[in-house]
Amino acid sequence: MKKRIGFTLCVLSACGLMAGCSFSASFGNVHTIEGKDAILVNAAQPELPPPPPEPVPEPPVKKAQITEKKIEILEKVMFDYNKATIKEESHQLLSDVADVLKENPKVLLINIEGHTDADGADKYNKELSQKRAEAVKEHLVGLGIDEARLNAIGYGKERPIADNNTEEGKEKNRRVEFIIAKTEKASSVKKLSKPKSAAGE
Repeated sequence: MKKRIGFTLCVLSACGLMAGCSFSASFGNVHTIEGKDAILVNAAQPELPPPPPEPVPEPPVKKAQITEKKIEILEKVMFDYNKATIKEESHQLLSDVADVLKENPKVLLINIEGHTDADGADKYNKELSQKRAEAVKEHLVGLGIDEARLNAIGYGKERPIADNNTEEGKEKNRRVEFIIAKTEKASSVKKLSKPKSAAGE
């Protein structure tokens, strides 16, 4: 039977080459390719390799990290204009701050410092910075941080880090900072009380 199939294929191939025509034929697992230069090929295709594994997504960049003296944040805590309401866009930032505190139990006390620019009345800005610091403290407590580890203090305009005569400088001065006041090995506590004198944002 194999000899008969082979003979038939040879005859068909020869006819195709002589006549310059195209044809195809199929016998079991063997097929011919159409065309003048017809050849025999095996229809069985090799198995394809498995697809590569899905790439592992990179972990999100933490927006807060601890240093020797403070918890550095990569962006500002944002509030509604002239209010102590924390904007939703800052919730992840504060979650990262809470994670830092949970990962570093030897940090016993953090001073949450509120600062403002020099615009407006001193008393108003001092009160606003205090309320904003307290809002951040309350938010962190809600994330599972012991209230005893957090101290809120508002400085108003008293501690600028940039020129209050420019918009860029004012933007930098409106900020919240997380200063390490006490650690497990430290003997002193730098827990700040609310200033008695009124000063502005």
